[in-house]
Amino acid sequence: MKNPLIVAGALACLALAAGAQVTEAQTNQQRSYNQADDRDNAQNEDDRFALGIGVGVVDPSGVGELYYTANLRFRILDGDDDEVERADGAWRYDQTHEIQAYLEPEIGYWEESTETTTRTNNVVTTRSSNQSDLSVGVNAIGVVPGAVVDYFFGVGAAVHFYDTQIDSSNPQDTRVDESDTHLGGNFQIGLDIQLGDTVSAFGTGRFDLIEGLEDTIQGKVYLGLRFRF
Repeated sequence: MKNPLIVAGALACLALAAGAQVTEAQTNQQRSYNQADDRDNAQNEDDRFALGIGVGVVDPSGVGELYYTANLRFRILDGDDDEVERADGAWRYDQTHEIQAYLEPEIGYWEESTETTTRTNNVVTTRSSNQSDLSVGVNAIGVVPGAVVDYFFGVGAAVHFYDTQIDSSNPQDTRVDESDTHLGGNFQIGLDIQLGDTVSAFGTGRFDLIEGLEDTIQGKVYLGLRFRF
């Protein structure tokens, strides 16, 4: 990526994934069948919806900016249940590692501001620019649930509402105040680490492809919390 903040965010997600993998391996060795049953029942009955709120960095033009996002997942397809015989001879339903499908409406926002000062013939001119992107879209998400860590991947489409303002202290300079609408698509991967029965921490890395812009590809890395209900 062009910005070290994006690289640092990606490395943080990789470290989070590595730590989560170790945690899940240890938990898989220690958890009881009853705990597995509770997890399966919770997924089947209570986790059809999930509200996610996150913050991270976006790379719109070579400069990392804060990115804010919120999404609401609706589970539309359950994984296939497999009957597994327990050590005590009883049977239980095990849904671990079966892919589940979600629809995920989302909203995102970032803003970039710059200011430059130049001196020409002892005249100081200050120019400022502000650009923002409010995106509204929907994603198709596949989730591979685990004992502690859920992995997910997805694609989506969105409408991006761009606002651009350029101002100058020099009255002869051209001022800009315009709004544009662009269509975009994205690909994303990430993971959720279960913090409790209804709360998880997630990390996401994604690329957005946006038509009609000079920099058509935007990289985003963000972390957040997800509340299941």
